[in-house]
Amino acid sequence: MDSFPKDMHKYAFAMVKAARSMPVDIAEKLDHIKQLRFNVQLKELRKRINRRIA
Repeated sequence: MDSFPKDMHKYAFAMVKAARSMPVDIAEKLDHIKQLRFNVQLKELRKRINRRIA
């Protein structure tokens, strides 16, 4: 999964892979998927803050 350059892609493919073997709500609670989601959300928050400042 490290071959995907964007965090959003890493998160999406991790969710698809996990959802094949378990329900999505349980897959979202896995630690590595939580971390990927956090990274995506943090990046979007930084973009929003920078847009307001500029």
